[in-house]
Amino acid sequence: MGDFRHQPNPRSRLSRCALNAGLILLSVVAVLVLLETALRFTPYRYLLTRDRHLRYYYYFDPVKGFDIKPNVKDIPLSVDNRVEYHIWSNELGCFDEPYHGEKQFILLVGDSFTHSFAPFQDKWGTQIEKLLHYRVLKCGVTGYGTGQELEKAKAVIGKVNCKPQLIIVGYFWNDLSDDFSFPNLTVVDGFLVSSHKYRDPKTGELLREKLAKSYTLWEKLFSGAYPLSFGEMIRYYLDQHLIIVNLFNDAAVRFFPGKKKVDADSNKFLVFQDDPPWAREVWKKHLANLAAFKDLAAANGARLLVVVIPTNTQVYPFLAPHQGLDLERPNKILGGFLKAQGIDYLDLLPLMRTYADQQPRPSLNPDRDLYWRHNSHWSIRGEHLVGLLVSRYILEHRLVQAPDGEARLRSIQEKLAHWRQ
Repeated sequence: MGDFRHQPNPRSRLSRCALNAGLILLSVVAVLVLLETALRFTPYRYLLTRDRHLRYYYYFDPVKGFDIKPNVKDIPLSVDNRVEYHIWSNELGCFDEPYHGEKQFILLVGDSFTHSFAPFQDKWGTQIEKLLHYRVLKCGVTGYGTGQELEKAKAVIGKVNCKPQLIIVGYFWNDLSDDFSFPNLTVVDGFLVSSHKYRDPKTGELLREKLAKSYTLWEKLFSGAYPLSFGEMIRYYLDQHLIIVNLFNDAAVRFFPGKKKVDADSNKFLVFQDDPPWAREVWKKHLANLAAFKDLAAANGARLLVVVIPTNTQVYPFLAPHQGLDLERPNKILGGFLKAQGIDYLDLLPLMRTYADQQPRPSLNPDRDLYWRHNSHWSIRGEHLVGLLVSRYILEHRLVQAPDGEARLRSIQEKLAHWRQ
């Protein structure tokens, strides 16, 4: 008979393999935990607040599609992977300090340029308030079009039960597409989500009641009706809590970029050289919303100022994806309309170009340039410049009676003169 004393035990071998695999897995987890901890002491910590889903910051609104929920506490955010700031809301549903019953104030509305993407103390609305020493109700909302901004202005005036002396509309070019696609966003379970993916397959109409309702656990996990799938919810949680996951996502996008957009959303209407009939209808509806602002201001005995915000590619043409475009064409269309309507407006494009370094280069430096490098909104430097330019216009045209207006105007002009140096 053979000697079986030295033959390996299959169960023992399997146990050793399992033990080794467990030790390897435990070692990998330990390394990842140590790496995650170390990364939180580096600039990579900004990744946890970059592109954060502002859950419960917005709520469903039947008129505006969505709005900022009142009295939301501080939420940490970051922009351009370099600047951390906090966002909140006051009792009016605005990213602003509480309203203390000031009888004389400026009402500022707009989209993301007016609302976010910079620390509160650096936002152009806050700068105007500081420069003029005049209360500004800063009520921009990210994702809004001009029609929604109009309804927001009406709502704020109704809440404070007091008439503004001046209404400022921070106008950006994607307001045109936002008006066209309204309501393009809505709120489900506290998340701001796209509306257009969720339509009645029979009629093509948006089911607002369905989007606004509360979903059961079964619907969340297994129903295609819920806009955030179970996998997306897991990814949302990991994105908000693990730097390593964000780094992995960035690497995946870098190595597997997929299909890139030719033009950013903010520039989509800049590329039209020949207007198709549907685009003319979009412009018609859009401009009607701006005309309604004139009526709102007149009904409240207020002045109206439209501040036309340029894209980063308009201020820095070397960033444009296509050369040879008439980047000033939308400004000409809008300017002609506002003049015909007798509406005061400030086109920031020619002004910002005079303060911008036009030397072509691969990317912008937000410490010296007016926009972020990785984000198409204004940098802190850009916010401060716009605050000066708009404040100067308000004082020169006496749109409000600011205290010591002449002295403040001289101070602003001196700051702008030093800016050029």
